[in-house]
Amino acid sequence: MVSDRCPAAHAEDPTPCDGGQVVRVVDQQGTGVSACIHHGARLYASLIRPRVYPLAGHDGAAVEVYNLARALRPFPWVHETSYRGPI
Repeated sequence: MVSDRCPAAHAEDPTPCDGGQVVRVVDQQGTGVSACIHHGARLYASLIRPRVYPLAGHDGAAVEVYNLARALRPFPWVHETSYRGPI
């Protein structure tokens, strides 16, 4: 795993971050992690009953993550045949 990726990037997900950390994705137990839009959406799509919140100064980022996640399968890196760049 590359150390400059956001905390939401799964170790088996080869995709790079698409920018800085702009949201916090929270699982059903209340554990949260900061994320870029790209990895936030991928994580959100993989959790049961997740929540997403924008970090300060990033209004609209949570909605963007939610909308992107709606088009993803859970654990999208498992289903991708090859990496084609950020979504």
